[in-house]
Amino acid sequence: MSLSRLQTAVRIDCDSWQSTVPDLSKKCREAVHAAWTMGRTALDSAHPLAGPLSAPIEVSVLFSSDAFIQKLNHRHLGKDSPTNVLSFPGDDNAIGESEILLGDVILAWETVQSEAALAHKSLVDHATHMVIHGVLHLLGYDHDCEIEAEIMERLEVDSLALLGIPNPYEGER
Repeated sequence: MSLSRLQTAVRIDCDSWQSTVPDLSKKCREAVHAAWTMGRTALDSAHPLAGPLSAPIEVSVLFSSDAFIQKLNHRHLGKDSPTNVLSFPGDDNAIGESEILLGDVILAWETVQSEAALAHKSLVDHATHMVIHGVLHLLGYDHDCEIEAEIMERLEVDSLALLGIPNPYEGER
């Protein structure tokens, strides 16, 4: 499937994102494409998304606030606190139908902005990293154990490299 069949719906409901990150929608689409490219390449051959796909794939990304993401985190994961990014996968059973909703990725402005500042990283680079992280979750990658975390981290680093963004984990160990 060509990347032109990968559609990214971007919505911004927190003005701080729009006023602080130039070309946010464009950068978001680039991040989704990079994560899709790297993540899909590494999928196990038995994964439903590993084979040829004729249906368009859609990813929805919402740039929101801590307050909104805290409500989602509480409602869906039982955690009454904000987080940087949440991912809600679509329906794997719908693969092969006319359009496949890979899922939704939601970023929280205050948390992402604060993390970037604390780590002395560019806000744009950190937000791009969080979009990539979220899309990889939609593809089924996780970081619950050390081996899974290493695989996901490598895919994040490789996706960021496609966009010319340095390894965010360098110097953290």
